[in-house]
Amino acid sequence: MLMLGNTTALSLLLATLSIFSVLLLYYTQNPFLEAFEAKTYDLRFRDLRGPIQPNPDIAIIAIDEKSIAELGRYPWSRDRYVPLLDRLAAAKVKAVMFDAFFPEHDTAANDRLFAAAIRRAGNVVLAMTFDFDKNGRVVTVTRSLPEIERGAIGIGHINQLPEDDGVIRRNPLLIEEDGKLVPSLGLAGAMQALGETKFSTGDFDIALGNHHIPVDAGYQMWINYAGGPGVYPRYSFADVMKGRIPAEKLKGKILFLGATALGIYDMRVTPFSGNTPGVELHAAIADDIISERYIRQGGMEALIDMFFIVAMGAVAFFLTTRLRLYGAIPATAVLIAGYVWFTYYMFNAGQWINMVYPVISAVIAVLIGGGFRYLVLERSAREMRSMFSSYMSPKLVARLEKDPEAARIGGDSKEVTVLFTDIKGFTSFSEAHPPQEVVSRLNEYLGAMVQVIEQHDGTIDKFIGDGIMAYWGAPLAQPDHAKLAIDCIRAINEGMNALRAKWMENGVEPFTIRGGIQSGEVVAGNVGLAGKKMEYTVIGDTVNQAARLEGTAKYYGVTYLVGEETYKKTREMCQYRELDKIRVVGKQFPVTIYEPLEGMSVLDFPAAARFEAALALYRAREWEKAQAAFTAVLDAAPEDKPSRIYLERCGYFTQNPPPADWDGVFNRAEK
Repeated sequence: MLMLGNTTALSLLLATLSIFSVLLLYYTQNPFLEAFEAKTYDLRFRDLRGPIQPNPDIAIIAIDEKSIAELGRYPWSRDRYVPLLDRLAAAKVKAVMFDAFFPEHDTAANDRLFAAAIRRAGNVVLAMTFDFDKNGRVVTVTRSLPEIERGAIGIGHINQLPEDDGVIRRNPLLIEEDGKLVPSLGLAGAMQALGETKFSTGDFDIALGNHHIPVDAGYQMWINYAGGPGVYPRYSFADVMKGRIPAEKLKGKILFLGATALGIYDMRVTPFSGNTPGVELHAAIADDIISERYIRQGGMEALIDMFFIVAMGAVAFFLTTRLRLYGAIPATAVLIAGYVWFTYYMFNAGQWINMVYPVISAVIAVLIGGGFRYLVLERSAREMRSMFSSYMSPKLVARLEKDPEAARIGGDSKEVTVLFTDIKGFTSFSEAHPPQEVVSRLNEYLGAMVQVIEQHDGTIDKFIGDGIMAYWGAPLAQPDHAKLAIDCIRAINEGMNALRAKWMENGVEPFTIRGGIQSGEVVAGNVGLAGKKMEYTVIGDTVNQAARLEGTAKYYGVTYLVGEETYKKTREMCQYRELDKIRVVGKQFPVTIYEPLEGMSVLDFPAAARFEAALALYRAREWEKAQAAFTAVLDAAPEDKPSRIYLERCGYFTQNPPPADWDGVFNRAEK
């Protein structure tokens, strides 16, 4: 089995490498992932944010099906535009932005009429378009006739550059031709609306007076679409031309004139729709600039992206260290959902924070770093679960599954408290009852005791016939192991009282138990033959002492005997009486033994105080006074066997005084 430290280090290395790989993909702008990210741009518009209120000062004059039906097949002769421009001039519109150009001659009369109408209006901006070679250089320029252009107050290009998937997400606000920067029709419309006649360029910035437009190195601006087709008010060309639109509806507006009829084939693909009239894109660009409603994706956003690539991967990996893989995966899904909400929030605030790369970083960190931990640590956890689930509380098993190395399997020194219990007179009971009844009663008793021990976070080591060996402090360290053990025997005592009451009510012979408890150092680990029979257990002198205390409890006729180390750790939480100082078989040094009171002894507290005084007289060699004192204890508690034992000792020492160096220790001849 890999050690936890090596496993964690290796899984951390794999997670780090996966995060670095995603950073590298981000830096190189992987085309496949960039295409996915572009789709998230569309998603944020269409499915998350939805349409918003456009600028009320922008509208469309639509060359629509109604106008074509009324005025004839498009393109029209130029005299059709003259009454339209005169109507708009009379309505005092701010500007008329033609998403159209007139590079060829109509009749000489119509050209003159149209040019004169443009001059009279004094607010017309015409269009032009560029053709590029494969290197992005301007090859040809298409624009209106010079005599027509001369009357216009400005020219704007109408080039739209779709992404590889055909969706238009950004627009080149400026295109260079012969050393001169030509604004887009949308930028030109914004300049008219803001009353600006000039623009200036900076690093990733175009300035219109106090308005600063964020652009990339190619002067391209991300379009923050207000909605799908029809989001801007549309006025039919024919209705405006024939005066059917009230002048007050047009006054002060920036009007973009262009085709909306499907038959003219001036449709574009946007995040909202695959059939958006091109004229609406120019209106959207002007709207963004006028309203200062930009989408930024610059250096600051790149730093935020890289931060979240690292942070999302790191947090996702951290989740795998605290949760199992099947817990880390939904937790990571929640993390990703939170991040997606954050990117949407930032998008509404005007910042395009990358959605794809940080999410991929989190997913890969879970699958690679967490998957590796699952293969190694979950296998270890399954081994732990198989090994300990039958004799440990589910709470402790769960802790071991999360941190298998905490058990330190293989032999390790631990401080524990060990409990041995045994049924008083079980041999006689089993001889007097049928085997089926013996087994049934034993299972009922052991089942009840197992529940109590597990509820107090104890580990059941084994059943020894009718006896139980349990301990606290291994395989997981428990600083309060002694207190847990004492709380447990209190609960065992209550459980046995309930069982005895039940048995007596059912007319079944009851039995009682006794136990021994000691705290100290042990060696904890696996013993047995690997692959055949293995058992996790604790070994050492502390275990032997606890076992002998259980046997010694029979000699003193008490329910529990507690060793000196356990007494020292729990004397503030439990009342005891000191029973004796004994030297068990095979040991040179004596130990002091104690009996817990509080319902676990036949003595109450006043009788225990009298016993303590009698014991002091006994150790002072005042045999007659000690006899009288122990007799007084027996008067209060006739069943107290330790007092009878001391009466016998006092009588013996009266006739056979101990040597001068007698230390009051009783040497046990039996285990």
